[in-house]
Amino acid sequence: MIRLALVTVRHRWWAFAGTFAGTALAVALVAACGTLLFSALSAPAGADRYASADAVVSAQRQVTVRDGDKSKTRPLPGAPALPDGLEGRLASVPGVAQVTKDVSFYAQPLSADGDPVGGEGGAPVMGHAWSSAALTPFRLTAGHAPGTGDVVLDEGLARQASVRPGDQVRLALSEKVTAFQVAGIATAQDGPQLASQGAVFFSHRDAARLARPGDSAALALRFTPGADSGRVLGAVRSAAGPRLRVLTGDERVQADAPAVLVSYTGAVGVFGSMAGITVFAALFVIAGTIAFAARQRLRELALLRTLGATPRQVRRLLGLEAWAVGLAAAVAGAPLGLWSAGWLGKGFVDTGAVPASLEVRGGVLPLLIAAGAGLVVARLAAFFAGRRAARIAPAEAMRESAAAPAGGGLVRLVLGAILVAGAVAVLVFTPMRGGIGVGMGFIACALLICGAAAVGPWVVRVVCTVLAGLLPGTAGRLAAANARRFPLRAAGAALPLALMFALNATMLLNSTLLADLTSRAHTDRVAPARQTLTAPGSPGLPLDAYRAAARMPGITDVDATLPMEVMVRKGGKPQHYPAQGLYRAGRGVLDLEVTQGSLSKLGEGVAVSTDLAAGQHWQVGDTASLWLPDGTRVAKPVVALYARSAGFGEILLPGRVAAVHTARPVLSAVHLGQTPSKASLSAARAQFPQLAWGSGGATEREDAEAASQEAALQLLTGISVAFTAVAVLNTFAMAALSRRGEYAGLRLLGATARQVRAIAAREAMLTVGAGLFIGVAIAAAVVGTFSAAQDGQWRVIVSPGWYAGMLTGTVLLGLAAAALPTRLVLRTADTPQAGRKE
Repeated sequence: MIRLALVTVRHRWWAFAGTFAGTALAVALVAACGTLLFSALSAPAGADRYASADAVVSAQRQVTVRDGDKSKTRPLPGAPALPDGLEGRLASVPGVAQVTKDVSFYAQPLSADGDPVGGEGGAPVMGHAWSSAALTPFRLTAGHAPGTGDVVLDEGLARQASVRPGDQVRLALSEKVTAFQVAGIATAQDGPQLASQGAVFFSHRDAARLARPGDSAALALRFTPGADSGRVLGAVRSAAGPRLRVLTGDERVQADAPAVLVSYTGAVGVFGSMAGITVFAALFVIAGTIAFAARQRLRELALLRTLGATPRQVRRLLGLEAWAVGLAAAVAGAPLGLWSAGWLGKGFVDTGAVPASLEVRGGVLPLLIAAGAGLVVARLAAFFAGRRAARIAPAEAMRESAAAPAGGGLVRLVLGAILVAGAVAVLVFTPMRGGIGVGMGFIACALLICGAAAVGPWVVRVVCTVLAGLLPGTAGRLAAANARRFPLRAAGAALPLALMFALNATMLLNSTLLADLTSRAHTDRVAPARQTLTAPGSPGLPLDAYRAAARMPGITDVDATLPMEVMVRKGGKPQHYPAQGLYRAGRGVLDLEVTQGSLSKLGEGVAVSTDLAAGQHWQVGDTASLWLPDGTRVAKPVVALYARSAGFGEILLPGRVAAVHTARPVLSAVHLGQTPSKASLSAARAQFPQLAWGSGGATEREDAEAASQEAALQLLTGISVAFTAVAVLNTFAMAALSRRGEYAGLRLLGATARQVRAIAAREAMLTVGAGLFIGVAIAAAVVGTFSAAQDGQWRVIVSPGWYAGMLTGTVLLGLAAAALPTRLVLRTADTPQAGRKE
C-alpha cells in the first residue's frame, strides 16, 4: 500500500499539486508566526548595566494573588522600594567586598533648541549616581567625575546634544528643567553607550536629592576575589530574605529601571494575534484543500472499490498519500516560513508596533510544530474526507461517482448547530467591549466559519436557487442546475471566499470601529480645553509644568494627566489596567462624562470607569482595592464613575499619589480651560524648552500610537488577505483541473468552447455569490454585535471605503480565480484526445 501511494503521488503529481501548494503555504505561515512569537518570548530585556557586578539584589516586581490552592502572579509596572538597613546587612556578609546602591531616575537631556535628546535609536535616558558608573563599567574619556551641579554624559548623549566638558546642558527632570555643567564624558566598556538606554551621572548629593520614592533602586554586589561564589550567594540570599531577588548572570538586567527595560509584551500580543488568526486560517485551508481534493477523486476511489479494495485499504491509501504530500509540503514550507519571519518581523518593527531591538531568532521548535501541525491536519482531513467514499458498496461506487454525493447528513447538521450555538454564546455571554471584544469577535467568527463549512452544502444550494433567477439564458439554467446538483463541489470553492471576507472584514472593521470610538471619546473628553501643552518626542513634561500653567494670568481651570498602570484583582488573579493621575486646579477642564459622584472629591479616593465598575460590581462609596505601580497596595473609596475611559484609563487617582508611586512621574499633557496670552506661553516655553502647545486634540504620542496600531493592523490584514487569496486561487484551480473530463465530454457532445466558458462563468458567479453571502452574513453578525456592545449602536458597514474595497476585491478575485484556470483547462479539453486522458 505504501508503494502504491508513492507511485500514485509521483505519477499523478498534478492531481496533488493543489494540496501540496496549500499545505506548504499553510506550514510556512504557521512557521513564520511561531518563529516571531518565539523570538519575542525569548528576547532579552535589555543591555546589562550590571555587567561588572557579581550579583544584584532587588525587590520582587510582581504581585501574587492566592485563591484557595491556586495562585496567580503578574509583573508590576514599577519597582518596589528596598527595605531599610538592607545595605548594611549585605555588606556584613562574609565574601561581599562591596555593596553599591544603584538608583535610577528620569533625566532627559535637551538640545539647544529644546528638543529631547534620547539614547541610541531613541532609547530612554536615566540618571544615576556616579558610583553606578563602575557597575557597567563606564570609563571617563574626557573631563572628570561630577561634583555638585555637574553631570557626566555618556558619549552618545554628548554627541547628540553637541556638548563638551565645561558646557551647560539642560535636563528635564521629574519636577522641573534644570541646567547642569558637563563635567565629563563617559563610554561603556563594550561600546559608546548601552544599546537600550542612555545614562546621565550625577554627584552622590545631587542623585540623592533628585531621586523620588517611586524611582527604581537596587544593590549591586562585588565578591571578594577568590571567594566561593556559591557559598557567598547562599549567604546573600539568607540575608536578603524571601521577599527580595538575588540576580546573577543574564538575570541581572531585570533589576534595572522598568523604564529602560525593553518590554516585548506588545510584540507578544501582536504576534499572538497574528498566530491565532493565521493558524486558524492555515489549518482551515489545509483541511478544506485535502477534503476538496479527495471529493474530486471519487471516480478513482470508486474504481478501486470495484476492483476489490476494502474500505480500510482505501482509507489507508488516502492516509499514506496525505502523509507523503504533507511531508513534502512541510519540508518545503518550513524554510519558507523561517525566511518570511525575518521579512514580517522587519515590517512590524517599521510600523512601531514592536520594539526595534527585536531580533528574529530561527528556532527548531517553531518549525517542528508547524511541520507537525501540517502533517496531523493533513492526515485527519484525509481520513474524514475518505470515510464516505470508502464506505459505499462496490456496485454503487461508480454510480456514486457519476452522481457526486450531495453531501450532508445528520452529523453535519448537528455539528453545524453546535458550532453556531457556540458562536452565539460567545457573542451574547462574553465581554465584547474594548480590546477583549476584538478577540472574542475573532473566536465567534472562527466558530461561524466552521459552522458554515459543516452546513455549507445546504447554504450553497439555497443561495444558488435564489441567485439562479438572475442568470439569463440556457447557460445560466445549466450552471444553476449544476451547482444545485453538486453542492459539495460548489461549497468547497465558496468557503475559501467566505473565509477570506469574513475573517478579514471582522478583524479590520472591529479594530477600525474601536479606534474610531476611542478617537471620538478623546475628542469629546478634551473638547472643553482651549489650549493643550505637551512635550513632543519625550516621555512628558515635568510636574512643575502644571504649577506654572496654574500660575498663568487669566488661567483658572487646569487639568494635568500623569499616565500610569495599576493592578486590580479580578477573577482570582491580578489584572493590569491603564490609569491616570490627575492634577486639577479650579473646576478642571476634561469632560470625562461623570455618571455618578463627583471628581471634586478625588483627593479622598479614586474615580473608576463605568466598565471597570460594572465588572467589579463597584458603586460610589464602595472601597476599591488596588496595587500601585511600585507594588503598594491601597484601599480607596470610589468617589465617582465616568464613562469616557476609552484611550484614557480605567482608574483615576490624585496626581500627588500617582507621582510618588510611579517609575516615571512626568505629565503627558496639561489642559487649560482658558486661552493664555502669548507672553505667558513664551514664558512657559523659556521655562520648559521641550514644551509645545495646540488647541486640544490628541497629543503627538497618542497620534503616533494610533498610527502605529493602524499600520500594524493593516500589515496583519494584508498578510491574512494574501494567504486566503492564494488559498482561493488554489481551490478554484483544483476545481477546474478536476473537471477536465467533464469539459471534454461537453465538447464531444457538440458544445462550443464559448458555451462551456459561459456555463463555467455563470457557475463561478453563483459560487462567488454563495461565498460572499456566507462571508457577509458572518461579518455582519460579529461586527454588529461588537458595535452594539460598544455604544448600543448596531453597525455593519463601519468603514464604507474599506467595506466596498473588500467586497469588490473578493468578487474580482473569485471571478478571476475561476476564469483563468478554466480557460487553461479548456485548451486541453477541445479535442477528444483530451477527454480520453481523463
